[in-house]
Amino acid sequence: MKKSLIALAVLAASGAAMAQSSVTVYGLADVWVGSVKGSTQAGSASETVLESGGFATSRIGFKGTEDLGGGLKANFQIETSVAMDSPRASSLGDRQAWVGLSGGFGAIELGRSWTPYDDTRAMANDTFNANVAASFGNWLGYIDRGTNGIRYNTPSFNGFSASALVGLGEDKNTGGTNKASSLTSISVNYANGPIVAGLAHQIEKDNNAGAGVFDDPTGLGVLAGVTTSKRTYTLVNGSYDFGVAKLVAGYNTVKLTSEQAVGNEAKANEYNLGVEAPLGSNLAVGAGYAQSKIKVNGAEVSKTKGYTAALKYSLSKRTFGYAGLFSSKETFVAAPGTFVKGSGYFVGVQHAF
Repeated sequence: MKKSLIALAVLAASGAAMAQSSVTVYGLADVWVGSVKGSTQAGSASETVLESGGFATSRIGFKGTEDLGGGLKANFQIETSVAMDSPRASSLGDRQAWVGLSGGFGAIELGRSWTPYDDTRAMANDTFNANVAASFGNWLGYIDRGTNGIRYNTPSFNGFSASALVGLGEDKNTGGTNKASSLTSISVNYANGPIVAGLAHQIEKDNNAGAGVFDDPTGLGVLAGVTTSKRTYTLVNGSYDFGVAKLVAGYNTVKLTSEQAVGNEAKANEYNLGVEAPLGSNLAVGAGYAQSKIKVNGAEVSKTKGYTAALKYSLSKRTFGYAGLFSSKETFVAAPGTFVKGSGYFVGVQHAF
């Protein structure tokens, strides 16, 4: 009898503890098949492919929270990308890996978190903010997650919220001649009813002239000769949902400068436009257009523009099919007639668990 009472007491205590904390396993499985084509003035080549992450990156994640009392909570999240088409070794937590506290003051995350700049961009991006969004294929690249990061999120006040993140490069050389690299990202957002608007600013410093942890994310040939150690991004975007359709728009500027080569800089002015509309209870369409103009030392060197369009058909609350197409073209001012073009079409399915 005593053993039974002790067992019941242990179970009751365990149940009370379990009720105050929770851990969730979640993920996305996203695979698409289609055709992609690359072209230059010299010729073109196309290929049929089956790839992972057409609409969103396939992933598996773990997240949890514990009630510490007095409105204070401990939280964590570990999220890893998964290549569904050809599973291979992944870096655990390559998407997110942080632990933090939240309460009436807001929330703090310590580790690897999404940057506030990336969050603002995602909340009002074209073509459902899918991986095929026009801005992703035509704007300059950026660092979307802060390694060695400290992030703070304010509570929401009547739709207004703000976030800030500082990422520590931890790559200062032993001689002390170079400062450590750093990442700073801030945003102020508004989301209330049909209106969404955001302002974000991000500074990426690589004080080891390309040898540090923050590599040049542009990936454009016109910037191959531009030595950059500081990249500054400023984004204004927003959307308005009319019910029958939602309109999105964004304007972004990028400035790339070098502390090692004074006067050597590049600038980009970029914008995107998009529309999303329901075509029925389960079907929706999204489309977007994006453009980027780049100047190096004051002279325009290239222009990139492209569009995407996608259909999304919900099969259940957690599964949907999608189909679409994309096209992107970069032309070079210094060499008339030269260009780099990419295009393709795709059909895929995504399941959330």
